[in-house]
Amino acid sequence: MEQTSRNDTLYIPVNIKTRFEFFDGYGVAELVCTAITAGISGLIAISIHAANQNTTLCVLTVLITVAASVMALSKDQSNQSIIDQVRFMLRFMKTQRKYPYYYKQEWIP
Repeated sequence: MEQTSRNDTLYIPVNIKTRFEFFDGYGVAELVCTAITAGISGLIAISIHAANQNTTLCVLTVLITVAASVMALSKDQSNQSIIDQVRFMLRFMKTQRKYPYYYKQEWIP
């Protein structure tokens, strides 16, 4: 019978990144989604500015949506973002089954 030595085990360090990240949990894929969000919010801000000529509201709209996008898309230590968690919750709610229970007395006909 063959014995394995302790040198045959594989050690994978915990803090190794598999992709380039600008800061922890925020990489190029998240930057692309944030840029798309910024473009859409910019278009909305332009339409708001055309409607009521309020520059402060337009700037705040763009800044708040970009900040919210960065916060929602950045991943934590478990490699899940807020968007991922909401997606998992929605998928879990769709897969739940409801079994209604009707109480009946067992010994009385």
